[in-house]
Amino acid sequence: MRIYKILSEIFADRQLLIALSAKDFQRKFSGTFFGTAWGILNPLLTMIVYWVAFQYGFHSSDVGGVPYVVWFMCGIVPWLFVTEAFSSASNSFVEYSYLIKKVKFNINILPLVKILSAGFVHALFICLVLAIAIIFRIMPTLYILQLVYYMIANVMLLFSLSLITASVVVFFRDLNQIISVLLLAGMWGTPIAWSLEGFSTSVHFWFKLNPFFYVIEGYRDAILGRKWFWQMPRLTIYFWVFVAVLLMIGGVVYGRLKPHFAETV
Repeated sequence: MRIYKILSEIFADRQLLIALSAKDFQRKFSGTFFGTAWGILNPLLTMIVYWVAFQYGFHSSDVGGVPYVVWFMCGIVPWLFVTEAFSSASNSFVEYSYLIKKVKFNINILPLVKILSAGFVHALFICLVLAIAIIFRIMPTLYILQLVYYMIANVMLLFSLSLITASVVVFFRDLNQIISVLLLAGMWGTPIAWSLEGFSTSVHFWFKLNPFFYVIEGYRDAILGRKWFWQMPRLTIYFWVFVAVLLMIGGVVYGRLKPHFAETV
């Protein structure tokens, strides 16, 4: 199976993957006065602006007994990771075009390099959210252990999507702009700043078809101590079947377009 070969090759080069991810993160802010601090300041300011707008502009109230600021931060942190990781991963083959032309280099790892690079800042913001939750007397429970599971789920979803988009972007650069629009729409189509409780139960099914719903709500379940992922068997099965199908599609698209990368980038 093509996708099995791709994943096995990535695992074989896991040390190179980690090294390139760290180097990519450092290179992203090289030459700037504040350096990697910008990687924290930019998303932090975005979080504050959204929170102020919804908390005070739209007068959003507590959700399920949880202070709105905590509930909101639990959703915006994984979404900011999604935005940064997916955008950069989709452009990975173009950005690292000089590596594509190297015969012996395993380019399978490039989308994942960009995703893990964004993960460094994401890990810091997870710690920030936990600190904010503690300030509001929401202490970590055993449910926090499944945060690792949801982070892996998020990475797998992003990789399966970016394997497709990164391959297509090489030949259709406008897709980058389309992705930006879709991510903006996704911000409002996913329960990040708003709660599903405000909608009729008849439409809940349609919102749950969005695979990022599973991830965002999963982060909240882990940090706020609400439920285990196996307590949502249907949603969990749906999510992983969705990811598996995307991976197979991504494997086919990547496999067919890869031979033409070197002559296009």
